[in-house]
Amino acid sequence: MFVNNEITERGQLHRLLDHANDEVTMGERIKWAHSIDGAIRAAAGPAVPFRRVARPVVVLGAAPALVAVAAELRNEDIVVSHEAIEAVRAFMTDGVDSPLYGGDPLAARRGADLLRRRLAAGGAPRGAPAPSAA
Repeated sequence: MFVNNEITERGQLHRLLDHANDEVTMGERIKWAHSIDGAIRAAAGPAVPFRRVARPVVVLGAAPALVAVAAELRNEDIVVSHEAIEAVRAFMTDGVDSPLYGGDPLAARRGADLLRRRLAAGGAPRGAPAPSAA
């Protein structure tokens, strides 16, 4: 463990703390899940808001995958990293690069499905051992 008075390997506590620092709070996850729900509700609603940026047909085209993303965010048994929540934020708010703000419902659905797969792949079960850096 010690070589030349230096710690060469971090212990299990350090690995656990590093892993915990990479997690996103449940409050932040719920906030983004509500944002997804609100976007779908606004797109499905009959009233036209004063200022609508995303086209309703595009949002509704991506709705099945977006509902799955919101469900992943609400799942307390899955760990969500900051990178994954940043991907959600970019998909939901980036009017330039996000397919949600384009005119193609299929592209938006593919983008939302990719986001769903990213959350599912990156979300390790809570309590699982942290991957060790070898």
